[in-house]
Amino acid sequence: MPSDMTFRTLLRPAALVMALVLCPLVAAAQEPDERDLQALRFYMNENNEQAIQSELRRLQIQFPAWTPPADLDALDETVPSEAIERIYSLIADEDYAGAREAIADTGREYPDWSPSSDLLTALSLAESQSEFNQAVLAGNRQAAIRIARSTPALLSCERVNNAWQLAEQYEALGDAASALVVYRGIAGSCTDVDVLIATLEKSAASANATQLAELADTMRVRVPDAEGRLSVVENRLRAGLGADPRELPGVPLSNAPLTALEVPLAPTPEVRPSARPANLGVVPVRRSAPASTGASSGSGSGGGGGGGAVSPSVARAAQAGDWQTCLALTANARAAEDISQRGWCAFNAGRPMQALRDFRSATANARNATLRRDSAYGMALTMMRLRMVNEAAAVAASTDFTYDQRLEVESEILDARGVAAYNRGEYRRAIGYFNEYERLTGRVRRDLAMLRGYAYLNSGQKAKAAAEFQRLHDQLATPETRAALSTALR
Repeated sequence: MPSDMTFRTLLRPAALVMALVLCPLVAAAQEPDERDLQALRFYMNENNEQAIQSELRRLQIQFPAWTPPADLDALDETVPSEAIERIYSLIADEDYAGAREAIADTGREYPDWSPSSDLLTALSLAESQSEFNQAVLAGNRQAAIRIARSTPALLSCERVNNAWQLAEQYEALGDAASALVVYRGIAGSCTDVDVLIATLEKSAASANATQLAELADTMRVRVPDAEGRLSVVENRLRAGLGADPRELPGVPLSNAPLTALEVPLAPTPEVRPSARPANLGVVPVRRSAPASTGASSGSGSGGGGGGGAVSPSVARAAQAGDWQTCLALTANARAAEDISQRGWCAFNAGRPMQALRDFRSATANARNATLRRDSAYGMALTMMRLRMVNEAAAVAASTDFTYDQRLEVESEILDARGVAAYNRGEYRRAIGYFNEYERLTGRVRRDLAMLRGYAYLNSGQKAKAAAEFQRLHDQLATPETRAALSTALR
């Protein structure tokens, strides 16, 4: 966790709304709690008088307002562990009123006992987490922001999803500056590479190219071993922002995205395609599970301690495309191999929410690296089907996919982001995504090329628009290309 000085250097006066992002809670304890007294009790049980006196002096220095009792044996009257465990169990069950009542009951039964700061913090934090979750689900953005600001411990690296959700609340309110404060807090605090890469991906919704570079540089300094991965992601995101690639550590410039865009000419009235294809940005249905999943991915003992293959009947159903039979046969599956296969069957059966649950479970519990990778691949594709583009990008950034898997997932991400940028009227950003799609795949689909032509047109680049439409018209003349070309040549 960063020091207060670190945050003073990261934050600007205009962004004081998040001045305590990711700072730990500071307890102002006046008396030692149960944990503080553990060492003293140990020495008392050992009858080690010298250690007892030394520990008493330490406690009195740490807690000046505390006076040890004349009879030290009184300190040895501990509360049964069952009582404490019951309180924690009530907290885990989100029965906060019951937990507070149990604390009061325990205090009455053991008058010399008081709940430890750890226990009180756990209760307070669990209540705040529950309130924050409810506010986010209800779309009550101001309430979610208020709860997070009043409980900085919610935004620790261990609870980074809260910080991401907080940034999204700011973005939904049009407050990109405050969202960036949150992202900077994560960049300057956390060291998990996957968390940093996902944060960089998410920050592209609020950051310009300069701000993105600052975030990425902070992350590279914090985790030098990940500079190559961070640089690849940064240049991919810069493509979507319409910015030139940077010559970065671990990424030769010759291999970086080539997406330099012209300065736009005088603006022209917005022009839209006469008939946009209905399937833009939609992941096509996979007709069969990938060859690397199912029976082959879980067999053997390499990578993670082994694991059995899926049953022959399940494998036959999957290979035959009989998704319903596959789902029925794996309804009570427990092994990660079977759960992953069920995920592919649910994916193909048009049940993406079940597929996402299964792929997440299989990824978390896979017993070998191949199954873990292929399950993450299924998870990313399912997220794309659910239009969870940022989440799919985070999975892609943190998984060592095969070349073909990465090509498919990243091309789908670029496709979806390009279409979304176009629909928002961010034409230069859409062009950057479509250009990067073409660089990555070596081609650009006809529907995306048409959309890129209109993005050129709407951003004032009529010559490029005309060239794009002419190329498409020469390949296959249609009323759509004829109308687009006529518009660009006016």
